[in-house]
Amino acid sequence: MSIEIKRIVLIVILFSIVSCSSIDDIKDKNPIRNRANDYLHSREILPMEAPADAAIGELYIVPNIPVAGLPKKSFSAPRPQPLSVNLLKESVEILSFSGKQWIAINKPPAEVWPRLRSILTRSAIPTAKMDPPKGILDTGWLQFKDDEKYSHRFRFLISPGVGVSSSEIRVTQMHILAGQEDSLTEWPLNSMSLSREEEFTKIIANTLVSDVTGTSVSLLAQNIGGESRVKVVIPENEEPYIEMKLGYARSWASVLKSLSLGGFSVVSDDQASGQLSVEFTEIELVTEDESLLGLVGNFLDSRSAEDQLIPALEYKVAVTQSPNKVIVKISNKNNIPLDQLMKIKLLKIIRGNLS
Repeated sequence: MSIEIKRIVLIVILFSIVSCSSIDDIKDKNPIRNRANDYLHSREILPMEAPADAAIGELYIVPNIPVAGLPKKSFSAPRPQPLSVNLLKESVEILSFSGKQWIAINKPPAEVWPRLRSILTRSAIPTAKMDPPKGILDTGWLQFKDDEKYSHRFRFLISPGVGVSSSEIRVTQMHILAGQEDSLTEWPLNSMSLSREEEFTKIIANTLVSDVTGTSVSLLAQNIGGESRVKVVIPENEEPYIEMKLGYARSWASVLKSLSLGGFSVVSDDQASGQLSVEFTEIELVTEDESLLGLVGNFLDSRSAEDQLIPALEYKVAVTQSPNKVIVKISNKNNIPLDQLMKIKLLKIIRGNLS
């Protein structure tokens, strides 16, 4: 009996020795090393230093907010404004003014750029040149079945639109006899064939409308086409105003359209003098809370907000031409001093509905 016990003990000891050695062998031969404790042996390294002449740009650009002219005093937080009607849903349309046409879309250039590139790629249209800072995208030479005698190419110019977070796409067309493409390098100021420009503009606009994959945004293309051409400026010691880097005729038309939205209505206008008389009525926000607390809160808010609503007063809007820009200001019709915050509020409503 003792001999059997000794044999069992010996077998167990041998098995344990073999098992331990096998585990050690597996640890040594394992191609994936456990690095969980490597940080305990890490050494301090010097911080990275970029060359002095290196151009280092910000990937996420935080725009400056011109609030130098805001009064330095305490005040009640203003009621939030209704969302601009231009931002409620995606809109793609072909606009024309003074013989020029373009595609207007209420999406920023950083989103329109990759969508346009995707459309050209899916349509097997070659791209010859891209210049994102200038918003320029050129196609290669193309031939149409109904015009094999000539080769055509198109240039797309993407720029910030007049509306908030909007873009404009302009198309320029040029053509030359097939086989002589290398002899034509300079782009004309206007399209050589207006019919081809209009045809291609409609194709791109219709594709943007039906494009259901356009959700990507190019972070590296945040400044495509340059800075915004319309902004609210709040100087420190002057009246706030809207700055529009557009021609006077288009600025006037855009302001006139905006003053029919957002609670504004035009009483009279005189483009020769650049003066408009308008009425403004506060638009009350409507909430979707249908619970008991929400209904009671809405009722109480409506009762307390009656004294806070701006009455339907008349204001004067002045649209004046300055060097390289158009200035839009608002004032009380009866020349009664208008509160600075009220001016800023009204100007932002006008700016939000520009298109």
